[in-house]
This record gives sequence, structure tokens and C-alpha cells, in this order.
Amino acid sequence: MAKMTFTPEENKMLNKAWFLSWSTNMASSRVSQQSKCFAMTMTPALDLFYGDDEASKQKVFERHALEFFNTHNVMLSLVAGIAIALEKKNAEDKENDIGDTISTLKASLMGPTAGIGDSLFFNVFRVIIAGISIGMASEGSILGVLFFMIFYGGGLYLFKWIAIRAGYFYGEELISKAYSTGIIPLITEAAGILGAIMVGALVASNVNLKIALQPNINNAVVDLQGILDSIMPGLLGLLVFFWCFSRVQKGWSILKVTWCLLIGGIVLAFLGIV
Repeated sequence: MAKMTFTPEENKMLNKAWFLSWSTNMASSRVSQQSKCFAMTMTPALDLFYGDDEASKQKVFERHALEFFNTHNVMLSLVAGIAIALEKKNAEDKENDIGDTISTLKASLMGPTAGIGDSLFFNVFRVIIAGISIGMASEGSILGVLFFMIFYGGGLYLFKWIAIRAGYFYGEELISKAYSTGIIPLITEAAGILGAIMVGALVASNVNLKIALQPNINNAVVDLQGILDSIMPGLLGLLVFFWCFSRVQKGWSILKVTWCLLIGGIVLAFLGIV
């Protein structure tokens, strides 16, 4: 395995990006989740790669800030490192913009990195450190608290520091090989497919809409929701998602879409339809 080496400028940039990535959920929302933190994590790289080109920096920052992104906070650093490597290539070759490739790659990495991060850091690492700390604390020792803070809290920051460097180093190596072999379109298409699957999974798990209305026809109760589920489970949630997506595409603000959903939900619930 190649040793990760960086120039002094890259080291300084990665240290700043790592520090900014600590704020993973400080500006989180249901609309874009961690996108604002991701964009802020990218700012040191944009300053280094784009220099005084403020228009390009603003364009890239807005792309990252407005795109939905959500993963485990440690693994966010890994994805950010990869994105930084791609943005470096993008800045070097502005004629061949790979912004779409970066977006689709980020979307495709959300699910896998979240699963790995939750399993490894929440369900294994945290449980082990907490078990040791609780044993110390139960005997009245303050070392239990300090042990948890140092080894779990400090451990997460260390993992994030390593992850952002690994993502940048190996991401840059990957993109160089991809350009030399001409497989960028293949990577974009594959990442787009995986990203679409991940977005579909998010819709299915977060948009839950069911019809409560069960009309009685000739003394027979018609289960409308059962009929829809026999056609396609989660069909109503999918339709609501596409309606929201179409409104945003037409220039509606998120606030306007939210108010429509809120008022529509209240009216339909009052009428006993949902």
C-alpha cells in the first residue's frame, strides 16, 4: 500500500477541512441533512484549488450546499476527502466539468458509508469503550468518564483525521487512473444507478402515506390501501415524492412545498381520507 504523502499546502488544507467536518450536524435539516456542513468542509479545498476565481468557488460551494447528503459523521470525512480529490481534478480541467460525476458519486456513497459507520463506530467501538468506562465509573472512579471521552471522543476525531486523508489520497489516485483509462462515463453511470437506489430507499423509509378511507359498497368494505399495496407497496409515498420533485423543478421554494403538504395533510386527515 502506497504511503500517503502530501505537500505542505495540501496538509494545511486537509487539516482545515478536518476541523470544519466536526460540525457535521450543526446545520442539519430534514431538507438537505448534512449538506451545509459538507459544503463548509470543502471550503479550504476550494480556496486552494480555485484561488481568486470567486465565481467558480461559489458555483461549487452552492452545488455541495444544496445537494442532499447524509451519512455517519466519521464517514463524512472519507466522502469529503474523495470529493476534494475530484474537485482538484475539476479545477485543473475546467473545460471538462465533472460536477455531475461528483454529485452522483456522493449520492452512491451515502448508504454504504452510513451502514459501515453506524455498525463499526456506534454498535461496536462505542459499546466496547462504554463497557470499560461503565465498569470504572461503577466503582466511583472518575477515570470511567475520562476513559470514554479520550478513547471514544478522541478516537472518532482520529478516525475522521485519517479518513479525510485516505479519501483524498486514494480518490486522487482513482480519478487519475479513471482518466487515463477513459472509464469516467462508466463510473458516472454506475454511481448514478447506485445513487438512485439509495434515494429510492430513503423515499420508501421516510415517506409514509396510507389511505384510511374504507367505503362500504353493498355492505362490503373496500380496502383501498390494500388494493394500492397489491399494485405497489408505498405507491402513495412515491407519488408524493414525485409531486414534490416536480414542484421544486418548476421553481417552487421548499417552504411553499412544505406548506402545501401540511395544509393538504390536515384537510385530508379532517375528511378521514388519510
